[in-house]
Amino acid sequence: MTILQVVLGITYPFLIFISLSRFEPRMVALVVIGLLGLRLLVARRSAAIAFAREVWLPVVAVAVVAVMTAIWNDPMGLLLTPTLINIALLTTFGLSLRGPRPMIERFARLQTDDLTADEVSYCRSVTWVWCGFFVANGSVAFYLALAGDPRAWALFTGLISYLLIGTLFAVEYVYRHWRFRHFVGGFADPLLKILFPPRSSSSETDEPGGSR
Repeated sequence: MTILQVVLGITYPFLIFISLSRFEPRMVALVVIGLLGLRLLVARRSAAIAFAREVWLPVVAVAVVAVMTAIWNDPMGLLLTPTLINIALLTTFGLSLRGPRPMIERFARLQTDDLTADEVSYCRSVTWVWCGFFVANGSVAFYLALAGDPRAWALFTGLISYLLIGTLFAVEYVYRHWRFRHFVGGFADPLLKILFPPRSSSSETDEPGGSR
C-alpha cells in the first residue's frame, strides 16, 4: 500500500489533468475522497494513528478541497490542492519550530537518538530551509493554477516540483554527512564513508559536530 501511495502522490497532477479533460470535476473529486477513505480503512490502527498524528493537516486540506469541489463542481479546487499541501506542510514544519524538537530533528531521531548539540542546531536550520522551500514551491503552484494553463501546472506540480524536492534532499543529505561524519547505517553510508572518512577521536574532540 505504501508504494501505491507514493505512486498516486507523484502522479496526482497528471491524473487530475487527464481526468478533468474527460469527466466533471465533481466526479474526479468523489474519486479523490474515495481514495482517502480507502487509505484509512485498509491501514492498521496503529499505523493510521501515527499517520494522522504527523501529517493530519495535509490530509485534511486535500479532503476539504475535494469535498468543496464535489459540492460546487469547480475544478479550481483540485488545481489548488498542491498549493494547499505546501501550505499545510509549511504550517506543520513551522509550528514544530516553536517546540523543543523541530520536524527535521524528529526525522533524524527515527534513525538515531545520538545527536550532538551541533547536529540538533543544524536540524533546526534545515527545518527553516524546508519552510522556505514550501513557500516558494507553493507560490509557483498557486500561480500556475490561476494562470489557466493545466499543462504547465501538471508539468511543474507532477515533475519539476518532485525533482526540486529530490535535489534539495540529496544536497542536504550529502552535506550533512560531509559536515558531521555521523553514519548510522543509512543506505548510502558505505559510499559516503569512503568519500567522507570518519574523523579521528582527536578531531572529534577539537571540532564541534564530530561523530560520536
